[in-house]
Order: sequence, then C-alpha cells, then structure tokens
Amino acid sequence: MNLRNKRALSATFATTALVTGAFTALPATASAADRAPMRCEGYTYSKVIKLGTPWYASRGPVVSKRNSSSSKSTLVYSVKTTKTRTTTWGGEASASVGWGIAQVEAKTKYEVAKSVAKGRTVTNRMTVDPGKRGYTQPMVEYQKFQVERWRELGNCKHDRIEIVGILKGITSSLHFAECQTRQASCTPKP
Repeated sequence: MNLRNKRALSATFATTALVTGAFTALPATASAADRAPMRCEGYTYSKVIKLGTPWYASRGPVVSKRNSSSSKSTLVYSVKTTKTRTTTWGGEASASVGWGIAQVEAKTKYEVAKSVAKGRTVTNRMTVDPGKRGYTQPMVEYQKFQVERWRELGNCKHDRIEIVGILKGITSSLHFAECQTRQASCTPKP
C-alpha cells in the first residue's frame, strides 16, 4: 500500500473514532443527570392530630318533666346555665389559645369555641315515652388536639420538629345529656 493510501486510511479511522467517542459520551452524561437526587425547596408547616375521643362537661343543672299523656310527647326544657366553660391551651408560651384554635379549624373539620358563658337560657326538646319522666342537662363537648411543627427537607422527606402544644377545645357548645325513666330518677348521659 502506498503512503498516500495509508494516510487516507489513518485519517478515516481517526475521524470514525472521534465521532463514535462523541456519541458514546453523550448518553453517559445524560444518564448521570437522571441519577441526580431529587431536591425540594424545604419549608415549615403545622400539622394537627386529634387525640382520643370527645368528653363532656356540664353547663348547668339537671332538670326534669313528666309525660303524663298516654302517647309519646315532645317536652320542652328550658335551663339557665350556671357554669362558664373555656377552651384551654398547654404548650409554647408564644402560641395563644386563639392561634391553637386557628390551627385546628384550618386543618380539621372541627369548629372550636373559645368560651361559653354562664347565665344563658338554653332549650332542649326531648321525646319522652308515655308515663315516663325525662331528665336533661346542658353540656359542652370537648376534644383534644395535638399541634405539631413539621418541615420538608431538601430530599423531599418530612420530619417532625416538635410538638407545639395541646388544645382542649370546645367542639360543641350546646350538647344535651338525656335519660328517661319510670323510676324515681336517672342520670342523663351525653
């Protein structure tokens, strides 16, 4: 083979090697970008957890009426409340009851009353069987909530920072306990 053909053949091999190398390097670069870890902005937020079941506290005395008719009757009970009830907050001093209520209302289906005053007349209509005496008592319903502070990390995972506090909130400001009996008395149940 003459010198000119050798040079042409060498140039063709060199060009082919450069072009092939360029194509094989591109997919490797794209593949490294695909394996890069996912990044999130990272932010802090609140989360509310409902704790346990509701419980009840009285707002006033037990009152009663007897159904003296021979059929079921709806009796109307009016009661003047004698106790003030409040929602309470236990936790970070920088967070108030109002702040805790706002967190619960924003993140759950509950509405929470800050307080319920005494000295109000409330009315219950109760269906009582014939010949029985119906008893009723005004109550409030409480529910406990834990307010937590969370953050999203750069790797998109979520991490609890702290428990900010516990709210014992009034979730029903007018709830009546009731019972009926032919006996001397009964204890109204919420």
